[in-house]
Amino acid sequence: MIFESTKIFDGERFYSGKISFEKTFIQKEDECVDLGDVWILPGLVDTHAHFRDPGQTKREDLFSGAMAAFHGGITTAFAMPNTTPAIDSEAMVIYLKERAKKTNLDLKIVGSITKNRDGKELSEMLKMARAGVVGFSDDGNFLEDSGLARHAMEYAHELGLPVISHCQDKYLGKGHMREGWFSALYGISGIPDVAESIAVAREIELSYLTKAHIHIAHVSTARSINLIRQAKKDGINVTCDVCIHHLVFKDEDLRDYDTLKKINPPFPTAHDQRALYEGIEDDTIDAIITDHAPYLNEEKEVEFQSAPFGIIGFETLLNEIIMVSKNGLKIEKLLKKVSSDPARIYGLEAGRIREGLPANFVIFDPEGEWHVSKDTLMSRSSNTPFLGKKLKGKVISTFVEGKQVFKDAEKISEWILHFA
Repeated sequence: MIFESTKIFDGERFYSGKISFEKTFIQKEDECVDLGDVWILPGLVDTHAHFRDPGQTKREDLFSGAMAAFHGGITTAFAMPNTTPAIDSEAMVIYLKERAKKTNLDLKIVGSITKNRDGKELSEMLKMARAGVVGFSDDGNFLEDSGLARHAMEYAHELGLPVISHCQDKYLGKGHMREGWFSALYGISGIPDVAESIAVAREIELSYLTKAHIHIAHVSTARSINLIRQAKKDGINVTCDVCIHHLVFKDEDLRDYDTLKKINPPFPTAHDQRALYEGIEDDTIDAIITDHAPYLNEEKEVEFQSAPFGIIGFETLLNEIIMVSKNGLKIEKLLKKVSSDPARIYGLEAGRIREGLPANFVIFDPEGEWHVSKDTLMSRSSNTPFLGKKLKGKVISTFVEGKQVFKDAEKISEWILHFA
């Protein structure tokens, strides 16, 4: 099959041309399908997501999560370990890998640092590494015991894998939005920015001590960005990502007390958000994630301070990328942060359109529109602040290893003969 477009993004830049593919991208001369000005993108890489499988499958499972990912143009996704039970053993890793084979999704698995994510005893890290995890994290539970955290980093370093840290001091992080002027105005208990940066500083220092690769998940404050920027200058092995929602929303946007906007870490202040944009611009921030976190309607339909943290993000990722690009960041830079850059962090053969790599790619119409509703979402859950809204940009089709795994029936009908 050969597609032609004036806007092909290969993971680094846009160009006008053709792609040919079977299971991998290949060099081939044949009759091609002219897609005009729609974008052809490499399959997106989301290195932080929650599939709720096993144990929380009323919210999501690998199959609904995979379809939601494909709807958003994501072909590689990381499953975080805060499931029931936690992904803390070789058996759990094997279970998920076997389930993932039936989804077509390129699923990568993150094992927990400690047993049951309790922060008391290291999990079987070596066995999980042999089973194929891409890193270790007690996601959502910052490992307070610095001695145990040191040992975890030492083991991870020997295994050649990163530790992925949700940096939040639990004794300071007991609020429900970012502490500041707006939290006082809205009467919502706040989480101070230093709850994150204190933990970030600890992780950087332990990385310096152990030489381990520490990856800071979903940074959200200017102080964290400054610490990470300096650590990189000092040669410390640290990388980080930012959640797409933190680039779109700010703390002041909680004026409506909408629980669909409640997320942890909380939305940044305007000052913090400017620092996040600067961090993307100068590559202090290595990747953009969704932190896809499904919840049932009844879990979110409570007062704000009783609601759980979490927003689904797979299906609106590219729409939010477009929103952020209108605030001054180049679209190429943003697309790199959801394709080739996260793939590079973890050494993945993904996120690029290049001969010999798996033919994972997305056909995306930046001028298209779609209405976000429970009927149009593929996820089992609908906890998104965009529910009921019309968004600019539409995924037309997603391919994994040359196989079409998602299509928009209305648009594809124009090309139906070529997909027979």
